[in-house]
Amino acid sequence: MSVTHLPGWDVTAIEIALDLEPPLFSDPVLVAFSGAAEPRICLVTSFALTSQLKRIVTAIDRVVPERLPGGLRIAPARGRAANKTAPTAVAVQPMLSLLRLQHRMIRAIEPGLADQRTMGRTGEMDEAPGHFIRDFIPSKTLPSFEPALPITEFAPTRLRAIGITIYRLGRSGRPESILGHWAYAQDARGSIHLRSGP
Repeated sequence: MSVTHLPGWDVTAIEIALDLEPPLFSDPVLVAFSGAAEPRICLVTSFALTSQLKRIVTAIDRVVPERLPGGLRIAPARGRAANKTAPTAVAVQPMLSLLRLQHRMIRAIEPGLADQRTMGRTGEMDEAPGHFIRDFIPSKTLPSFEPALPITEFAPTRLRAIGITIYRLGRSGRPESILGHWAYAQDARGSIHLRSGP
């Protein structure tokens, strides 16, 4: 389960992600992503106080931009965890607009996050994702691309964002349910605008 029960505390692992259209790789099998949760760019992940989840969704609603950054790219990079089941490590090319969005989101939700003492106990969360989630904000982790399936080879690839979603994370650190979602649509000129609220 994604919720860790502590004495006097109830903590939930969450991720705020930029949802993407599946990029086209040379291997057509890799286009078969598992659903709305992937592929995505992880902007924020942390352990949140379960009692504050509604406030966190409201806080993100206030900072969700009318337009998403364009021109996103991914390239080979270091992954979040070194294990045999992890996808090939890829990351988003650093973009100032994406980093600014990440910073606004972290500031908006910080009052609802668990403190360092509480986050240090991850309960049933697997060790590698638990460590990543606990340290994401303190270590100022850059946005990272999360594909659904292993990618063996690929060249730097352009991406198109289509939404922002707050996910509840399960034991393995993968999305288990959706807490909030904001959809975007592309206009005739290629700009990506907010289509609807959560």
